[in-house]
This record gives sequence, C-alpha cells and structure tokens, in this order.
Amino acid sequence: MRRVATALLACLTVLVSAGLAEPASADAPPPKRVASGWLPYWKTSPAHPEGVTSAVANAALFTDVSPFWYSATSKSPGVKVGFNPNFGNAMANAQWAMGQLKGAGLTVLPSIADGSGRGRMAATLADPGLRTAHVNDIVSLVTSNGYDGIDLDYETFAFSDGSPSWKSTQPNWTAFINELAGALHAQGKLLSVTIPPPCTTTSVCGTQSGYWVYNMTGIAPAADRIRIMAYDYHVQGIGPIAPMPWVRAIVSYSASVMDPAKLQIGVPTYGRSWANKNSNGSYKLSGKCPSSGTSAYRSLASSQTYNDAEIPALLASPGVSDVNAQWSDADQENFVTYTKSVTWNDSSGAAQTCSSSRVLWYVGPQAVLARTQLVGEFGLNAAAYWTIGGEDPAQWSLLGGYGQSLAPASTDVTAAGVPNAVFGTPVPVTGTLASRGAPLAGAPATVQFKPAGSKKWADVASATSAADGTVAFQVQPTGTGDWRVLAPGAPGRVDGASASFTTQILSAVTAVPIQTRVPRGGRLSVRVNAQPALPGQSLALQIKVGEKWKNVARGKAGKAGRDRMTAKAPTTRGLYVYRVVAVGTASILAGASAEFPVRVTK
Repeated sequence: MRRVATALLACLTVLVSAGLAEPASADAPPPKRVASGWLPYWKTSPAHPEGVTSAVANAALFTDVSPFWYSATSKSPGVKVGFNPNFGNAMANAQWAMGQLKGAGLTVLPSIADGSGRGRMAATLADPGLRTAHVNDIVSLVTSNGYDGIDLDYETFAFSDGSPSWKSTQPNWTAFINELAGALHAQGKLLSVTIPPPCTTTSVCGTQSGYWVYNMTGIAPAADRIRIMAYDYHVQGIGPIAPMPWVRAIVSYSASVMDPAKLQIGVPTYGRSWANKNSNGSYKLSGKCPSSGTSAYRSLASSQTYNDAEIPALLASPGVSDVNAQWSDADQENFVTYTKSVTWNDSSGAAQTCSSSRVLWYVGPQAVLARTQLVGEFGLNAAAYWTIGGEDPAQWSLLGGYGQSLAPASTDVTAAGVPNAVFGTPVPVTGTLASRGAPLAGAPATVQFKPAGSKKWADVASATSAADGTVAFQVQPTGTGDWRVLAPGAPGRVDGASASFTTQILSAVTAVPIQTRVPRGGRLSVRVNAQPALPGQSLALQIKVGEKWKNVARGKAGKAGRDRMTAKAPTTRGLYVYRVVAVGTASILAGASAEFPVRVTK
C-alpha cells in the first residue's frame, strides 16, 4: 500500500464533494455494512477533509475505517511507533478527524505502516524482548487515544527484505500477531492485519504461494480482520489493476482456509496509465520529441497513477474521451487508449510538440461494485477500499443499493443421482451449490439418505465444492430410499438443501451351478447368494425358453442370503441357459443373476 500511496502523492488531488449512499426508505432495514478501507493522512484534515467527509457521509455502509496515520520507524535496537512524518500538524488533525468519525458512529482502526527500513522489523520480531516492547507500544497507542483497535500494514517483509528471509521471519511474525491480538483483546480492542495476496495467479494459491511470509492461515485465528491487498497486479507492464479472475481466486482460496467473516478484500479506487510501446520496445511517440531523461520526456513515457476522483476529469480532457472507454468483461475493469501531448522548447527556444500513445486501466464505480459483491457471495466481512476520499463519488449510490439488497442470501442446491442401482455397487451423487446466481466454490456440502418408510435423514458423506460450485460423492446404497445434498449456511447466507430424489436398490444375485453338465432328467444344483441378506426372501431358478423365462424351482434365502436350489434337468439334450431371480421386497427391488449355461447330456 505504501507503493500506491507514493504514486498517489505524485498526482494532483482533485477536490470533490463526498458521494452519498442511496438512502433507504423509512421502513427498510439498514443496509448490510459492506465497506471498509483506508483514509490517507493527506485527506484527513480540515483543509483536506475528503476521506473523513466520505466516510462520515456513508457511515451506514462501513464496518470500520483506518486512517493511514502511523509509521513504525527505526529506534535502536528496535522500532518505535509515531505519526507519519509527512502528516503535518498530525496531532490536531487526528483529533479533529476522530471527532468526526466517532461522531458518525464509526469503528476506527488506525493503520501503522512499516517504515523502519529493510530487515529492521524482522530483527525486532525475532527478539522476544523487543517484540514484547513493540506489542506494548501499540497497545498503549490504541488505549491512550481511544481507538477501537489497530491495523498493521507491514509490507517491508514482502517488498524490501526479500523472499530468502521469509522462512525465518514467518514464525516470529506469527508469534507477534498472536501476542498483539491477546494484548489488544484483553483491553477490548480489535486487531486488523493487512497483507499482500496469497495467490500468485488464478491457479497458484496456498501457504507457500504469493507472499506466504504473512502466514494468513496461522494468524487468522488470532486477528479480527485480515485485509488482502488484491490490487497492483500490473505495475510495470500494461494491464488491469486487479483482474477479476485473480481477485476471485484470492477470495475463493482465502475463504476456504480461514473464517470468511474475518476476511476483507482490498479494492483499488484508482487507475494507472502507461505509454504504449512499439514492437522493438521503444515508446510510441510522434512529433518532435524531447530527449530521454528530461521532465517532458518522462511525463510522456512514465506510468502515472490517478485516483478515481481524478479520472472523470481526465476522460473529459482534450485527447481523451469517455466515449472511447471500454469495459473488459473478463477483468471487470475499464480501459481507454488515448493520446497525450506536451509542448516543450528545444535548444533554440522554439516550441515543439510531442505526443505519446497511452492506455489507462482503472477500477471505476462499476468495477468497485463488482468486487464488493464478493462480500455477499462469499460471506466476507467487507471490501476495503484504497482509498476512501480518492474514490469516484458515483460509487456510493451503487454500493448503497447493494448493501440494501443484502438480506441473508439463499444457498441454492441441486442434486442428481441414478434411479436404480444394484446393491453393493458404488453410485455417484452430484450436486451444484450457488448463491445469488453465482457458483459457491470451496463450500462444504453433505449428502444425506433417508430409508424408504423413514422420516429421518442421516449424513452419509461430505465434500467441498469445486470452483464452478459442483460437488461429487460416491455412495454405496444399502436399500431403497431418498437422497439429497445439504449445504450449511455461512455469514450472510442461509442453509440450503436440494430437492430429494429416490434411488431404488436391486438385489445383487450371484448363481453358480454345481454341475455345468447333467444327464437328461437329472438333478441340477445351483448355489445362490442374494444381497443384502434378507432371510426368507423368495428366490426363483429360471430357464430361458425362447425369449421368455420359466420358473423351474423355488427357494428362500437363509440368514446370510444364501440357498442351494435344485431342479430337474430337461429330458432333451442340448445347451440351456439359466438364471436366478431374487423376488423384490418393500425395500429391495427384484434382482437377477448373470445368465449361466448348463449342458444336458444323454
């Protein structure tokens, strides 16, 4: 986030009035709180109140807010926490902002960024004494200022220390989070932890993927919030800021390995513009252009970051038109290609004009809504915006309507199986899990069975849904009955059960002749096994006559389902085909053995 903050500071700030969430009717329930995020220090003063004004105006949508005020800086031999040195008149401005935020009923969790330098925080956490001192320093900061808790944004591990250090840093970081959470909870305070993504791509997520030093699964039980910075997928190269397939992968994975009710997904409210390049790697410049290294050249060739509040004016500027802005269905972001021109004076003092072909990707109001909708879909705690105060005000009416719509979501479950199955044969039961029209990935599900004539459902097997919401079971029915798939609810989502379907079970019958050759009119004996074992079940030995079957002997299954059946052989020589049929009962349908040949001799 510090990298984004640095880029945003380089941009001109456009002052806008805060947008308002769509008002609810007098008898409507309050909207679900779907929003969180960071108020940068440069937008939290009476002179520049955009962050505070926006949060207060839309307070009904926020679970919490984090003024981005504090830094942990180096203090030999450890670190100390204080206001960001760039935050002018910090104490007075923070007190003013706190009065506004708390007056609106907002939960305030100020953020601490790690500004201690490469390796310093890792060394501090590795020393038990220094680690405890850092815990005490944070707890004192929270309690002495009346904050509701704290948010940690310690990015140095990821972006400065280097991955070779992660193996040694991770256990110390985990111990620190557990100690800090315990100390804050003892004071009735909350701990939020902001981390980079655990997913490198849409298909690579896990405890050893992405920025695994932050040990999301290890710290989640202790922390009250885990905020994942799901942005800056493209920084050096041209592309979407937060492509939706990647964001969805982050949420799907994270929600499957931690309590989603603690999870906040970071959402950017900014865009980035890059200069297009030719196939040889040179920039697409036209006209009389300045030398590389000059400020005029850099303004044409370097990437530039714009917060969403600035983008409408950019799109209305000469050379750029919102008419040309396009929407990427795959990435759920806007992009626009345009031409930027600068006028500069050459060595003779003559004015020259150079133009650059550029492309801007940005996460505008509709894209912000698309990412916020993951809150309801996955039962997340909130969407955390970077930044509050830099957004396009038009987003709030969209978010207000969405928050208002979030009554507990349904869990829509379908299930299918086979109508008939032979006893003892594994059969598939498949299901689909969805909510609000979208598949539920990584959701638990249970297949249940209710025997014929019973009113009670029993759990048989459990599984987890795939990315497309499908779930599959292999079951081995013991009798005719009904099946269904049940998916338990999650925060913001109720339980769901499929309609039931019936699978009728056929007896599994094996029949083995004791003799495969018998004399005319002689005695034919057959060993029979009918499963499930139903003592007294009627059995019939049959001979095939043309296309029909004729009973030639009857028997009854014993306790183990077995019987020895005998019949008189035909009086005419030849090859005859037999089978044994187990007669159906209330819970088991009739079943037939495989056909077997018997030769009648003279």
